[in-house]
Amino acid sequence: MKSRYDVVILGAGHNGLVAASYLGRAGLSVLLLEKNDYIGGATTSQKVFPDYDARLSRYSYLVSLFPEKIIRDLGLRLDLRRRATGSFTPYIKSGRDHGLLISNVDEELSRRSMVDLTGSEAEFEQMKKFYALSRIFAEHT
Repeated sequence: MKSRYDVVILGAGHNGLVAASYLGRAGLSVLLLEKNDYIGGATTSQKVFPDYDARLSRYSYLVSLFPEKIIRDLGLRLDLRRRATGSFTPYIKSGRDHGLLISNVDEELSRRSMVDLTGSEAEFEQMKKFYALSRIFAEHT
């Protein structure tokens, strides 16, 4: 290790990794520090329940917002894949277990699930408008 660096970045999450890559490509010496024993921050999945063999997403949906420009700029060979289930939120209605399922591949399934929860088509239409605005914002940032 060197004793001096042009830049020190705390955190090897997705933002720290991208920043370190850009700065390194610009010719600066970069020290990237991470407190955990893994990198990737919120893009990783973790085993959260010690007695249950499942790895849960830690906001890995953020990878889906990864701008194409960064992928091109850094020359990444990255194949992003979309999962069928966008989200699943359990709830209890009339004393019974249900779940709001938002599908990435079947809009009608999402619509029926939202109507089952809310009793209205209007909520699904409002959700679609919100996601459209989010997509526009992500594309511009």
